[in-house]
Amino acid sequence: MKKYAVILLALLVSAMSLAGCGDINTETQSQSAVETVSQSTSSSQEVSSAVSDDTEYFSNSDLRSVESEEANAAITLSGREGTISDTTRGTSGSEVEIRSKGIYKITGESEDVTIVVNDDNKSGTIYLLLDNVTMTNSEEPCIYVEACDKVVIQCVGTNTLTYTAEENGDGLDGAVYSNDDLTVNGSGELEVTSTLHGIVCKDDLKFTGGTVSVTADKIGVKAGDSVCLTSAVLDIDSYRDGIQVENSGGDSFYYSEDSTVTVNADYDGINVGASGDSFTGFVKIVSGDTNIVSGGGSDNSKSDTSQKGIKCKGDIIIGDADNDELTLNVSGADDAVNSKGSVYVNGGTLTLSSSDDGISAYSLLEINGGVVDVTKSYEGLEAGDITINGGDISIAASDDGVNTAGGSDTENADDDEFVKTENGALTINNGTIYVNASGDGLDSNGSIYVNGGTVIIEGPADNGNAALDKGDSADCVLSISGGTVLALGSTAKAKNFDSGEQCSALITVSGSEGTTIKMSDGFEFAATKKFDCIVYSSPNLEQGKSYTANVGDNTVEFSFENGLYFAN
Repeated sequence: MKKYAVILLALLVSAMSLAGCGDINTETQSQSAVETVSQSTSSSQEVSSAVSDDTEYFSNSDLRSVESEEANAAITLSGREGTISDTTRGTSGSEVEIRSKGIYKITGESEDVTIVVNDDNKSGTIYLLLDNVTMTNSEEPCIYVEACDKVVIQCVGTNTLTYTAEENGDGLDGAVYSNDDLTVNGSGELEVTSTLHGIVCKDDLKFTGGTVSVTADKIGVKAGDSVCLTSAVLDIDSYRDGIQVENSGGDSFYYSEDSTVTVNADYDGINVGASGDSFTGFVKIVSGDTNIVSGGGSDNSKSDTSQKGIKCKGDIIIGDADNDELTLNVSGADDAVNSKGSVYVNGGTLTLSSSDDGISAYSLLEINGGVVDVTKSYEGLEAGDITINGGDISIAASDDGVNTAGGSDTENADDDEFVKTENGALTINNGTIYVNASGDGLDSNGSIYVNGGTVIIEGPADNGNAALDKGDSADCVLSISGGTVLALGSTAKAKNFDSGEQCSALITVSGSEGTTIKMSDGFEFAATKKFDCIVYSSPNLEQGKSYTANVGDNTVEFSFENGLYFAN
C-alpha cells in the first residue's frame, strides 16, 4: 500500500504536568523515577532500564523488558482457536480472555481469533509477549483491551497482525484496539495491516522500543489522550491521518524523543487536537528523526481535506537547546507545520517543503536555534508575531518569505485564516536568515525590528511587492539597531529602514543573476536573480561618513552626512 516515496521555552505551565502520560501504578511507585532512556534507535532496539529525564512521560512498566522472565501463562494460537495454559487466569477458544495481571507468552498462528484483555479489577500491568506470532481476523480486532490497568505488547522476532473487516458493529475499528493505557515495545517487530484503523487506544499510547510498522486504510495510529515515543521505530502508511490524538477534554498531546518516525499519510501526518473549543495540549519533538509526507507531498496542490505535515490545535515545540540530535523532514500538500497556538523551534535540522506555508502559527513563531530550511512554500514563515533569536534559516517562497499578522492567504485561504492586524511584529535578534521570495521578502502588517544577526533577502523582481514591507499605520516602523541586512528587489514599492540606531541605505541600481555586490565596508554577495534596488545596513556604517557600492560594473556612492538613512 505504499503510495508515495517517502517527517525553548518551558511554555508548558505547571498545570500541564502531563499526568495523562504519567500513569504510575503500584508496580511503578516502588521503583526509582530518575533513570534515563536508552538512546538506541536500531531495528533491534531493546527496552532499557535506563529512563528519560522527562520521567513524567514514561513509567517503569513502560520500559521494563520481560523477554527473559518466566511467563505466568502461555497462549498457543492454532487455526481458529487459542489455548491458555492456566485456566485460572483466563479462557481458551476463538476469544482468548485474559483476566489478571502477569506475563503471557503468545506463540503460533491463528485466523479469526481475538485476544481479549478483560481485567475489571485493574490488578496491574498485563504483558503480552508476542513471540513470532501471526494473527488474521476478518471480524474483530486481533488484540482487544476491554478493561485493564495497562497492557504492554512486547515483541520478540517478527509478529504480524492483519485485520480485514469492512466495518465493526461494536465500534472496534482497529487491528489493535484498547480502551485503556497501551504500550508497545520489545526487541522485535510488529507489523500491523488494517482495512480500518491500525492501532487504536482510547487512553495513553506509548512506543518505547522495537520496530512497529502500520499500514491502514484509515488512521494509522489513533489515541485519545496521548502518543509518546522513546527509543522506538514507527513506520506508518495510511489513507487518512498518520497519527491522530484527540479527546473531548482538550489536553491530548504527542511527545517523541530518540525515535525514528516515518509517516506517509493522505491526510495530516501528525494531528493533535480536540473535539471541543478549549485546548491545552501540544506537540513536542525533542530528538530523533521524523519524516512526514502528507497529501502526496509538496508537489501536489492541497485539497479540501487537511493535509498538513504536523498540525496541532495548541503549541508545537521542536528541538532542544541542549540536544541537536533532531531531524524533521516534511513534504506536505498543505502547511508543513501548523499551529493554532504557537510554534517554538529550539534546535535540530528542519527541512520543510509545502505547497502552502512552511511554518504557520496563529499566535507566535519563535526560532531560538537550529537549522530551518524551507525549500518550497507559498509563504515560508507565517504567524501573528515572529521572533528570531538564533538559528540558520533559509526560505524559498512563491509569495512572502516571512509574514506576520497578514490575514488569510488570498490564494490559499482555509480554516487557518489569520486576523489581519497592525499589532503583529517581526523581530530579529540574531541568527542567519536568507529569503528568496517572489512576493514580499519580509512582510509585517505591523512593524519589523532588526537588532542583530545577518539577513539577506532576494525579493521580487516585479513592482507589485517589496523586499521589506511594513503596515500602513503611522505607528508601524522598519527599525534597524543591529545586524547586517542586504535586501534586493524592485523599486516601485521599495522601503528603507526608517527607525532605529543604525545607518541604512536605499540604493537604486540594477543587477541580474550572477551580479556581484561589493560594499566598501567589506560585505560581498553574488545575486541569484534580477533586482533594481538595494537596501543595505551594517554595524560598520557610521553616521557622517561616505561609502561605495560596487554592483557589477556600476559604482554608487552613498553618504550618511545628513542622518542615519540614505536614499538615491
